[in-house]
Amino acid sequence: MSEEQTEKEVLNKISKYIRTNSSQGNIVERNELKEIDLELSDEEIDKKIEILKSDNQFNDIRVLSGEEGRYIFSDDSMTKKYATMMAKVEEDNLKELIAETVREDSKIYPRPTDIKVFKKSPFYLEEDVLNQVIDQMVEETDYKDIKKIVASNGALYLYSNAHMEEDHAIGLTEWVEVIRKEIP
Repeated sequence: MSEEQTEKEVLNKISKYIRTNSSQGNIVERNELKEIDLELSDEEIDKKIEILKSDNQFNDIRVLSGEEGRYIFSDDSMTKKYATMMAKVEEDNLKELIAETVREDSKIYPRPTDIKVFKKSPFYLEEDVLNQVIDQMVEETDYKDIKKIVASNGALYLYSNAHMEEDHAIGLTEWVEVIRKEIP
């Protein structure tokens, strides 16, 4: 940190960077703070993050730990759940991300999950990557509850048999993809 920059200026610059990114739907990986022209060491960055977490002026700033790094966001613009999803995307933890989404859909709503969801925001997975990850998941014991359903029109959905019965998932998938489109 250069001598001209006061502690307050540095904190304001960091918080502005985090808030701007959050308002655009992006989390900030801790190491990104090195790139915003503050000349801070790793230790100084960690100290600034701790100050941001505890100072009431920055009470919207949140830090979450992923498997590979620390991520910072403003909860004025993004929920913790969304930030967690973004961290999983950032870390390429796609299996866990897909499994959590499918399990939540199956448990809360209850509904199967159209895999097209994972091609859109915030996931943006390419079809070949998505299909490869799904094929790997259904073979692994950590994801043994994640099951595939294919509607009569060929649409692929996933559900968790820990939270939904297979017949219910099949019926809902067929309803969404085929039957409701045929009813005037």
